[in-house]
Amino acid sequence: MKPVLMIHEVSDWMFTLPLHDYILTFDDGLYTQYLHFDKIKNIDTDKIFFISTGIVALPETKQSDVFIHCHEAHDKLFESGDLSHYMNWSQIQDIGNQPKCEIGAHSHMHIRHTGFNTVEDTKLMMKCFKDNNIKPTSFCYPYNDENPIYKSLLKQYGFNKFYGTDRIDIYDL
Repeated sequence: MKPVLMIHEVSDWMFTLPLHDYILTFDDGLYTQYLHFDKIKNIDTDKIFFISTGIVALPETKQSDVFIHCHEAHDKLFESGDLSHYMNWSQIQDIGNQPKCEIGAHSHMHIRHTGFNTVEDTKLMMKCFKDNNIKPTSFCYPYNDENPIYKSLLKQYGFNKFYGTDRIDIYDL
């Protein structure tokens, strides 16, 4: 089995790497992933796009094609509700319909999961996926915070592949 690579924001320099040697995972549904999707979909390897369902752009959102690091996009989102750096459901569905591309789950609000918020966040995530006709079976822990109790809850919803600290960050190549 190929090693698993973790990618958040996407930039042209990444396509100089031997990406076909890895299973590619893309976190957070950042719009730069969709901007580069024509290149991404042509890489001969499996690709999983992990979506946090509560931070998906609305259809009327004017999306920004400016490169931004994931943590900066999160800061803008959590400070002012700015969704311009994230994909919308139509784009996510487009990706999920391509060969060797899978839509995975990454929680609803991309928060650290402790106690009650985990149950409620998971229910919201599953409702959003159902409303958009997506049935993910792969899950990536937000912040790679693996948790056996959380994993047990997710298995009840049909998840059978889990990703976290076992992935290699693209910036470490």
